[in-house]
Amino acid sequence: MIRRIIDDALPAEDYKNLEYLVLGSDIDWKLHNGTVGPSTNVGDWRFTHIIYHQRADLNTEYKFNFMPVFNYLDVMSLISCKLNCDIYTTEPTQRPWHRDQGIHADCTFTSIFYFNDCNGQTTFKDGFSVESKRNRMLIFNSELEHAGITQTNTPRRYVLNTNFFGDPKKWNYLP
Repeated sequence: MIRRIIDDALPAEDYKNLEYLVLGSDIDWKLHNGTVGPSTNVGDWRFTHIIYHQRADLNTEYKFNFMPVFNYLDVMSLISCKLNCDIYTTEPTQRPWHRDQGIHADCTFTSIFYFNDCNGQTTFKDGFSVESKRNRMLIFNSELEHAGITQTNTPRRYVLNTNFFGDPKKWNYLP
């Protein structure tokens, strides 16, 4: 099992450029009822923006803005990439357990890149949790089930979710 946390993942200038784009007013956010799939739960919703998806013509004009992330991850082939914007809740709420995509091999990874500090988290079934921290990257094998936990201390939580094929040797070492 590979699971890595990297703080200050991107150089300051690259990070600031992405932060300006993501937290600014240019992104066309889409409302989704259900954070993992369709849901009738009134509190289970978020805004998303698809950057890339290999199975559909869902590519955004912003794909190349995220090249610093893709280069850092040493992506061999991109599966999907999207931005998530979660709105705060008054109590921390865990979203459903899930895997982001259906291709599971030693060379398939999920990366979650956090754009702002907040008490929202990504948690795994074994109890391991990662708090949202500005310019932090979480990388793990795609077969690991995980869930988001909503934030209560900021209006919004922004993350970039990337699924990709990569070299397991790159991520298979202790920090």
